[in-house]
Amino acid sequence: MDEEKPSPFADLLTGAAWLVLAAAIVTGAWLMDRLPHLGATFYQLPGLVPGLLGVAIGLMALLLIARALRAGALAGAHMPRIEIAAHWRLIVTLALGLIFALGLVGHGLPFWLASAIYIAVFVFIFQFVDRRANGTLLRGAAFAVFYGAVAGLVIHYGFQDIFLVRVP
Repeated sequence: MDEEKPSPFADLLTGAAWLVLAAAIVTGAWLMDRLPHLGATFYQLPGLVPGLLGVAIGLMALLLIARALRAGALAGAHMPRIEIAAHWRLIVTLALGLIFALGLVGHGLPFWLASAIYIAVFVFIFQFVDRRANGTLLRGAAFAVFYGAVAGLVIHYGFQDIFLVRVP
């Protein structure tokens, strides 16, 4: 498979986007309630792990930016050509994630059911082409629904009973 490497300018833009996301994560983690009324220690702070992950993402973004600059990202900078059809999986993933986060969770459906629907639709969409070509579309739909239901229940159990996190 002969894949074209991204241009240094594309790496520069990507690094900048990751850096902005990292800054938002660290800011959100810093602004979380410190729970002093519960006597929380430093290691029990709700924003500790997200903050550390945000810092790690920020460091990786800075490395990507530095690599892009070293490769001449600003010398003859031009916008890379983006082919939407080649990135349909990314677009579908982002759309489904937004639909799950903004449309399904917290709008009347139990969390396990919202998770099951999201996972079933995700699996069905990403197996659709192969299943249609093999003539197993109905079997694929049944598999997606079963897999979504099992995963939704396991996710619910994990949050509620293992991590003791109340879900909507």
